[in-house]
This record gives sequence, C-alpha cells and structure tokens, in this order.
Amino acid sequence: MTIMKKSLNLGSKIKQARKAAGLSQKQLAEELRVSDKAVSSYEVNRAQPGIDTLREISKLTYKPITYFLEQSPNGEASLEEKILTIEQELQAAAKGLLSATHNLEEIKKLLQKKT
Repeated sequence: MTIMKKSLNLGSKIKQARKAAGLSQKQLAEELRVSDKAVSSYEVNRAQPGIDTLREISKLTYKPITYFLEQSPNGEASLEEKILTIEQELQAAAKGLLSATHNLEEIKKLLQKKT
C-alpha cells in the first residue's frame, strides 16, 4: 500500500511541477524525447519514469529530484506541494488578468475607430 501511495504522489508531483514551470504535456514530452502519452501516463500513475527521465524532469521543472522522491509520513500534502498549488492558482489568475487586459485594449481600439 505504501508503494502505491508513493506512486500516486509521484504522478501528481510531476503534473504540478510541469504546470508550475509553464510547460504543457507536449512541451515536456518533446524535451524528454518521449511521447505526450508517456508524460500523461506518468502523471496519472499508469507508468513511472526511469531515474534518468526523472532527473531530466527535475531539471526542466527547476525542482530538486528529492521533491519527486520524498513523501510526507502521513500522506498529506507537504508544505512545498501546498506552495506549488498556490503558485499554480496565482499563475492561472495572472493569465486571466492578461487576457482581460488584452480584451479591454481591443475594445478600446474598436471604440476609437468608431469615433
């Protein structure tokens, strides 16, 4: 049971780290020289990356390899995982703001053309 729990944790950590680094599954796959289906399989725990692949994921996501290998004893999210989740939420909010700002600029341009 502990092995399964670690496996599940690894997949979610890979996904969180990839998103925090601003990489799509396809981009990560290209960098790793694997298929995007392989990355998807890592993230949903259908497959585990080899140690060399995990080292490369570590480099590409700017996370120490120990981040992917450690697990909190009680199975709860570690402080680093919680921070990662907050970072992802902030990045999503920032993207939303950029999109809204872009839309506002487009509306301003349209209004200026009408005058």
